[in-house]
Amino acid sequence: EKIMINKNNFVGLFAFFLIVSCSMEETTNKDQSVNSTARYNEFMACEFGSEMSSDNLTAMISEWQELILSEDLIGAWGYAPASDQNTWGEVGWWELEWTSKEAADSAWADWESNEAATAWAEKHSGVMQCDGPGRFKFDGIFPIAFETYGEKNPNGYFYSEFYGCSYNEGSSRENAEAFVEGFNNAVAEADYSETGYHYGNYFAYDSSATNPNGESADFLWANFTKTKEMNDKANASFEAEVREKMFPLFSEFASCGDNPDVYHGWTLYDADEKDFLPTFPADE
Repeated sequence: EKIMINKNNFVGLFAFFLIVSCSMEETTNKDQSVNSTARYNEFMACEFGSEMSSDNLTAMISEWQELILSEDLIGAWGYAPASDQNTWGEVGWWELEWTSKEAADSAWADWESNEAATAWAEKHSGVMQCDGPGRFKFDGIFPIAFETYGEKNPNGYFYSEFYGCSYNEGSSRENAEAFVEGFNNAVAEADYSETGYHYGNYFAYDSSATNPNGESADFLWANFTKTKEMNDKANASFEAEVREKMFPLFSEFASCGDNPDVYHGWTLYDADEKDFLPTFPADE
């Protein structure tokens, strides 16, 4: 699937929506184990400049990878809107995932005093500028094991959709985390094969964060797939085989918006594959 990057895709203020991309391998295990280990995720607002192009972005990311010194950086991802109907409009993000908040704070202190990092940011300011000091903070859990429902795209591309969710009165993150095992099992009994399906729950450090309509969200539910086509297949399987089982249980503790925001995403860095470099679509 050919995806174009438009320089206007990364314009605007940062919202606290985020996505993590993960790839998966099909399995016949019907009793999914739950990975409830929380990661620390930060998201920066980014805006593309007049020098944005596939070649310039590739050079920027390649040179950035050479500056990574922390062993606590797990991965990084970039996002561009896949619809002009998103709540946040033309907002783009750069996401960093760390082993802990303490590790992230230490790495940022080193980065901010690194002359080579400052030179890199100035050199590529015409390509993209991101708001590091204004980054937003989350705990993220990704309950389905990686490589469960299809291999990742070799170019680093993935498709995603996000829902902002709020707890019902008397409910909390504990309820959201308790829900995922049953949801995993329901997905395992449905047809998600080759979709690359994976999902994340992102719990905001600051639950008072609001979207442009002034509405707050306690956590985000994010779905990830290999392509828009595979996202449609996953959604069809959810409607046919999962919703009736799981939606009433979810509704006991939380509610989410009706329409998700959707995004094109690319893996920018993978600590388990440090030589990886994404292949961005050619400019037209």
